Amino acid sequence: MELAEHDTNRVSDRLSQYEDAELVRIAQMQLPYVTTAYEVLFHRYHKPLVKICFRYLGSVEEAEETVSDTMFNVFNKLSRFEARSSFKTWVYRIAYNLSVTRLRKKQLELVDINEAKEVADTKGVIESTEDNQQVTQWLNTLSVRERSIVVFRVVGCLEFAEIAQIVDEKLSTVKMKYKRALDKMSDVAREQ
Repeated sequence: MELAEHDTNRVSDRLSQYEDAELVRIAQMQLPYVTTAYEVLFHRYHKPLVKICFRYLGSVEEAEETVSDTMFNVFNKLSRFEARSSFKTWVYRIAYNLSVTRLRKKQLELVDINEAKEVADTKGVIESTEDNQQVTQWLNTLSVRERSIVVFRVVGCLEFAEIAQIVDEKLSTVKMKYKRALDKMSDVAREQ
């Protein structure tokens, strides 16, 4: 039993060196009977997706559930993935859609205070933790789409082109909405 587990770990270690495209190709051949390549993809994207989903949903439990649903969808639909976009963009899009669906169902309009601080710190909007309530108010002025773009850019460290694919907007539109969202936050900050 230990020998088989050791061999599996060695295979996973080797596979973790591969790029996403190669792992996807291997997983498409393996699934559903062998899950080694899928597991490498799962572990590669699990934490970043939880962080992103948490920023939308404001709850670790809901974020974990959404990521589980995301990875379940990936498992079931990976054979149909056509690589018209990168795997990363595809999986983020699934997580985004599931998060937005959850938000709509709950009509949740709250943004986590840590996101507000992180976004504001990125642009130098706040200087101390005493302003957290104000930052929450500033972020609450953004639409879900604007917050999505800001979260993907700041928290997810995604390129604008990837964000454009995820939210199904033109690249120039995403850049414009990102700038407007930051400007909107700055304007609200100045008014207070």
